[in-house]
Amino acid sequence: MRDQRGAVLPLAMLSLLVLSAVLVGLSLLTGQEPLVAGNHVMIVQAQALAEAGLERALWALSMPDSPNGIPWSAPAVAPYDGSELIGVATELGTPLGGFRVTVTGEGDRQRQVAAVGLVPGDSGPLGRARQEISATAIRLRFPTSPAGIAVRGGLEVGAGVTVDARADGSCGDRAGTWSVGATAIGAGAQIQGRTGDTGMPNETADIQQQQAPALFDELAFTAAELQALKAVARARGTYYQGTVTFDAARRIPDGLIFVDTVSGQPISEVTPEGDLARVSIGDGAPLAPGGAFRGWVIVNGSLSLGGTIAVQGLVYAADRLIQTGAARLVGAAMAGHVRSSTPSLIDARPVAGAALTWSCETGRTGGGTIPQRWLVKPGSYREAAG
Repeated sequence: MRDQRGAVLPLAMLSLLVLSAVLVGLSLLTGQEPLVAGNHVMIVQAQALAEAGLERALWALSMPDSPNGIPWSAPAVAPYDGSELIGVATELGTPLGGFRVTVTGEGDRQRQVAAVGLVPGDSGPLGRARQEISATAIRLRFPTSPAGIAVRGGLEVGAGVTVDARADGSCGDRAGTWSVGATAIGAGAQIQGRTGDTGMPNETADIQQQQAPALFDELAFTAAELQALKAVARARGTYYQGTVTFDAARRIPDGLIFVDTVSGQPISEVTPEGDLARVSIGDGAPLAPGGAFRGWVIVNGSLSLGGTIAVQGLVYAADRLIQTGAARLVGAAMAGHVRSSTPSLIDARPVAGAALTWSCETGRTGGGTIPQRWLVKPGSYREAAG
């Protein structure tokens, strides 16, 4: 053991063996990397194709009258029933793969969409990439009110106030006011509608009252629609709860605004008074330049418009609506009176124009801020690898 002559040779051979093993391992890993990278590229491409399938479905739903669209009155047919592979090529014309898209359900409010991206296709050699996306597609419905303002309760119109629904007949003729309860008209107030218009204000056709509650319920947002609107508002950061005041200190952005109950629970006849949302929009509130708010304001409670605020779009209060000061609304207004038996009040006198002017297009689009196309319902997007 004390004689170590000749030990260098076995040590060198052992080191060479270890280094050879390391080199062989590295060469094997290096050889696999192009394959791994290629597989990753195919997966990314398949994911992009699946997203393209989802976008194709949303486009087709938004274009029901197009030859390549999906009619709202019937189930989707080829290629939107999953029976056809819609091929996709590169800019140079080289086939890349394709997608299959399946749209289920009927109607013009909600559909289910499943899109599968396939690279290089759904037939061919082994090693194909397959990615799947599923989502719920929704379309925000404008509840076309029968009048400039419609309330599921009583209504008061203050002295000298003007409500005008004569100018726009694009959604059909509309009355000036519509109420389930009685409508009280102050001295000098002028209510004019397009329905049966004779040019004289405050006629029976202009002021439609003592209407059936079921007629309002048919037009009002359903519980499912309110949940969808809430989800959209959450996604865009315009969801609020409880008592909210929009003014110069707290500005209101254009688009969809949803103010929920304190608890976040849907409003009903048994909702405690303290749980109701209470919203006030006044001077200096609009965030966008121009001095007017454009969009939809949905409130699970009461809504008050005051000061000199100008609103272009739809205001929808599940309970009571109040409009005072010099506030001006162009579009449509609805109040559900779920809890309150006190009449809604329109007592605003703008410097120019009517307190409330019916406009179908402004109400439907929120002055151009509410998309009329189909969109993915927030929270419904799902991915699954094939």
